[in-house]
Amino acid sequence: RTVFGNVALPLELDNTPKDEIKRRVTELLSLVGLGDKHDSYPSNLSGGQKQRVAIARALASNPKVLLCDEATSALDPATTRSILELLKDINRRLGLTILLITHEMDVVKRICDCVAVISNGELIEQDTVSEVFSHPKTPLAQKFIQSTLHLDIPEDYQERLQAEPFTDCVPMLRLEFTGQSVDAPLLSETARRFNVNNNIISAQMDYAGGVKFGIMLTEMHG
Repeated sequence: RTVFGNVALPLELDNTPKDEIKRRVTELLSLVGLGDKHDSYPSNLSGGQKQRVAIARALASNPKVLLCDEATSALDPATTRSILELLKDINRRLGLTILLITHEMDVVKRICDCVAVISNGELIEQDTVSEVFSHPKTPLAQKFIQSTLHLDIPEDYQERLQAEPFTDCVPMLRLEFTGQSVDAPLLSETARRFNVNNNIISAQMDYAGGVKFGIMLTEMHG
């Protein structure tokens, strides 16, 4: 079957009139950015284009919920971003609920409003994306969040680290920021209050659900 035929299949099974099938399929292919691929065959499409065909076919029967099971797991980063943008656009235009199953936390950050964490077939945590990323309650959720923000101590610093304090030692701290604390001038405040100087070694910030969060490695001299 051509791209047109693939998207038309659920409508044909529902005995939809041919004129309506043509109108609906043309509309859907335009929606997913494949308006010029009516007569192409799936074997001639890229991985991202095949996903767009699958999305259009799933939308053909006007569902209330769109289920996407690991929809981006086999795609390169650029194609993943384009598919996620398409899903966000579909959500906005059609008011459609999208249920996204994924192991990729970057996907959750980019597209989801709410997240549920499942382990061994059991729902162990459920909340808004901003709440789960800023205050993960279960070890598994914490592990997932840590995987999105990870800082290694540089090798030259690792060689100087010692477990026990010694004369003129400089402590290294790993600071975690979420919500309002991200925008607070915490380092300058500690410098004034405790008369210390901060040497930032490395830092990383990110967004999820409209909330900023991040981690930082810093030395405190003084």
